[in-house]
Amino acid sequence: MSHFLEERKRLGFGQEFLAEKLDVNRRTIGRWEKESPIPSDKLALLLELGFDINFLLTGKRPALELIDKTAIDLGQAVEAAIYAAEESILSVYQVKRLRKELGVNGEFDAVKNLTLIKRAVGILARAELTGELNQATIRQVLDMADEA
Repeated sequence: MSHFLEERKRLGFGQEFLAEKLDVNRRTIGRWEKESPIPSDKLALLLELGFDINFLLTGKRPALELIDKTAIDLGQAVEAAIYAAEESILSVYQVKRLRKELGVNGEFDAVKNLTLIKRAVGILARAELTGELNQATIRQVLDMADEA
């Protein structure tokens, strides 16, 4: 799917609506959806309509702009992140303890295991925020830690 088509759908605009707003015909919109170049004057108009011009041109979005700030409760997100971080560290620790990979005094080097912990945090935070946290998610994290 072209970046233009993806943005048009994200914003909920039809081809006819855009053609009218940009003073072009619907076939022009169709060509842009097939990745024909978009004139700079039309890019300016698209920006006014809410299009992410950076995404249109590069296919990349800044990570912070992916979050709809009105759709997520900040307190809930922070709690989910804290929960995910705690559970990830504990899960990796438990696997390392079972594999007898702790230090002589039972210490755990979080820095050495940071990549694994970050992956686990991602899985658990996503599951917590979407309400899909369950035993299978925990098992996925434990299996991932065991494979590392």
